[in-house]
Amino acid sequence: MKHNAVCVFLIFTIIAGVADGFLTYFLLWYVEDISELSGTKNIKLLEGLIIAAETFGGEILFFYIGDNIMKKLGHINCFSLCFLCYALRLFLISIASPWIIIAIEFFLQGPTYALTYLTIVAYANEIAPQGASATMQGIAAGLDDGLGYALGSLLGGILYRFAGPAQTFQIFCVVSAFAGVSHFIIHKCFLQKTTSIKAPETDYSSVPQSDKRT
Repeated sequence: MKHNAVCVFLIFTIIAGVADGFLTYFLLWYVEDISELSGTKNIKLLEGLIIAAETFGGEILFFYIGDNIMKKLGHINCFSLCFLCYALRLFLISIASPWIIIAIEFFLQGPTYALTYLTIVAYANEIAPQGASATMQGIAAGLDDGLGYALGSLLGGILYRFAGPAQTFQIFCVVSAFAGVSHFIIHKCFLQKTTSIKAPETDYSSVPQSDKRT
């Protein structure tokens, strides 16, 4: 049963990476596309402000308060919430004008990218076999930032080409919402009693070593 919980965690870690990988690689391209269609000027300034809003408005704050959020909600509920926040973020981006995206990223980069990263690292530590915390965190990071990002980029490119820009964001929105609901249901209905309590291990930092946006 504990093995099932680990497998479910790793699968949803990949899905989280897909959502974040798509946003990382396609958000600014999407901003450029809709800016050209709407006649928006100062596109590069807009893109710079979006990245600044993500960093100063979302990431810094949530990397600081994320631990308190996880302690209050629990890792499972927090991970489910992150997917729902991704769904909200993707949907709002798909219908917003270029300059409004600054506000969307300011408020939702934290509950998505930052809180998701913290939750993955902390939850990997919690469910890892005794003495294998660092290994589990490494596997989770590889599936999130590696496989997930690659799939997000690949699927995003295909959908962007054949479904259209806004429609692609909405498709990823639906997938993220489904992931959040299904993650919650799977744990509450099938895996509620599978997580065992381990002896404390070394506390590893959950701050990412690098940001793929740089």
